[in-house]
Amino acid sequence: MEARRSLATNLANEAEAYGYTLSIWGAGALLIDAYGVPALGGAMAYVLGALVGFAALAGVAFRGFLETADVEGSDSALVASTVHAVSTVGSLSATAVIVNVPGLPRLLTFALVGFAVTVAYNLLLLAEQLFARALRRL
Repeated sequence: MEARRSLATNLANEAEAYGYTLSIWGAGALLIDAYGVPALGGAMAYVLGALVGFAALAGVAFRGFLETADVEGSDSALVASTVHAVSTVGSLSATAVIVNVPGLPRLLTFALVGFAVTVAYNLLLLAEQLFARALRRL
């Protein structure tokens, strides 16, 4: 698997998930409006809920976590690797580091978070995929 091609595939796949991105972000905005800005625990709880929901759907759709995700001629990674816990929690952790840097201007913080989440998520997603493929070869 060529890393650049896999990254390109990831980016193309994410483009199709644009509606989900808007939904999850919009839901977060509504939570902030209703309850105020959450601390790290609240943000992690929000992400954990999303991961558990996705894992539940993936488990049902693929009839288990150790089955192969062979959909429309995909590369058949392990279903468990589609939950993307490492890339999601890792990118959220990068955000936590950035927002806790003292004295960063607000707009710069928002820009850095947008950048870091995008880059960290995609690179960690690539690492998850490589790890899942290595596990399948074992």
